Amino acid sequence: MPARSSNLTAWLATNRRLAGLLTAGVVLLVVLTGAAAVVARLATGGWAVGAWITAVGVALSLPLGAIATAAWTPPLLQSGEQLFVRLGPGRRESLPLAAVEAFFLGSQPLDRRGEPTCPGEAAFRVGTLVVRVAERATDLNRRTTRGPWAAWEDGYLIIDGRWTEPLTTETVRRVNGRLTVAKRAEPPAGQVDAATSAGCCP
Repeated sequence: MPARSSNLTAWLATNRRLAGLLTAGVVLLVVLTGAAAVVARLATGGWAVGAWITAVGVALSLPLGAIATAAWTPPLLQSGEQLFVRLGPGRRESLPLAAVEAFFLGSQPLDRRGEPTCPGEAAFRVGTLVVRVAERATDLNRRTTRGPWAAWEDGYLIIDGRWTEPLTTETVRRVNGRLTVAKRAEPPAGQVDAATSAGCCP
């Protein structure tokens, strides 16, 4: 059964291992910060150094905590006639369900830093989930929005598999099955065209 939260239905699960590691990193940072502040208090007899250490720890843990929280959010969600793809922490792309035609497996060449590169210069490849949209949805096909976890390329929205559950043939079959079921409940043709031309965010 797909997970539901606030009328959102998850079509694709997150990478729980990576999200767990990020969460553990935040917890460890908080614990080490607290311990270091206490040690500084005992060593100096005051809280001035401890307060400085705490401030640094908070400054480091807040952005890491935001990334960890976002990493637990499913990368592909449906709400009514819209699909939402997570681009990165605090960012998501909205697609009219009527404009989405299919999902298929792909791969992205990356350099040694993990950045997209040309195939001939790739150090390794990562699996991706490719979202194909209808040619009639010209406003979507022209998008160039990019994020660390998903990006538009040549009219396709590419979801980075490092931030999702394992991308297998069965995974893609399941997601396409959910798309088929969702499309059976599409509104009349006039409303479909209006939703497609409206494009992104509500």
